Amino acid sequence: MTVSGARRTVFYTMLGLWMLALSGCAGVSTSPTANNTSPSASAACATPAPDLHAAYNRPYQVHGRIYAPLNSSAGYAVRGMASWYGWESGSTTAMGTPFRPRAFSAASRDLPLPTCARVTNLSNGRSVIVLVNDRGPFVDGRAMDLSYGAANALGMAGQGIAPVEIVALAPVAAPPAGASRGTVTAAALPMAPEIPAPPQTFLQTGAFSRVNNATRERNRLLHAGIRGVLIVPGLVNGQQYYKVQIGPLPGGVAAVQVIAELRQMGFHDFYSVEQ
Repeated sequence: MTVSGARRTVFYTMLGLWMLALSGCAGVSTSPTANNTSPSASAACATPAPDLHAAYNRPYQVHGRIYAPLNSSAGYAVRGMASWYGWESGSTTAMGTPFRPRAFSAASRDLPLPTCARVTNLSNGRSVIVLVNDRGPFVDGRAMDLSYGAANALGMAGQGIAPVEIVALAPVAAPPAGASRGTVTAAALPMAPEIPAPPQTFLQTGAFSRVNNATRERNRLLHAGIRGVLIVPGLVNGQQYYKVQIGPLPGGVAAVQVIAELRQMGFHDFYSVEQ
């Protein structure tokens, strides 16, 4: 079902879109390079050995199920389905560091935090190195949740899920100098590698509590010739929703054409969001 909420008036929606078309805000691509390696370097993700006494590495319970993180990531190599989580999934990770959607980070139920891992999209061969600093996904059949930045680099942001191989990398850095066990602050924890990018603008056509409904809307848009359609998972008041967004939106005449096509298809409640 489409999320009901505070709707913008037609006046402000059209005014915002008109200003958007005039502004010519071009999106910034974070696509992988031609050799299927992500723009991030392996050296950009370096972690100390995980502190197994930290709260985020102890057994925990979610939705009535108890999870026990591994004591070591040595030899960890699994294949499974990966999903990704978007801009409204919370402001901090399980480690207490800021959640940055465009950083190359990931969530795992089992790996000790932090861990660097190489994730390969088995459907296209693209690979990216991520910092695992969060817990999840708590959905059966999913092996990892990726940030938008990592999912986009792997070429899976559009469809939302993809088969992947996850290989943990060995810790290579020493713990912060002078830090005693259990007293490391969030500021001293490793941060995920990130490609700087200015805010980008998207058009949101709907938000759904069921991914199948979001997929149908996405397919409808794609069949009409509209490109760059994303299914963006996120939390709204603690409940999982799947937002359908188009973007990053091009500027000038191209933006006006996208808006005109949406109107012809019967979309009238879409609005622009900057992320």
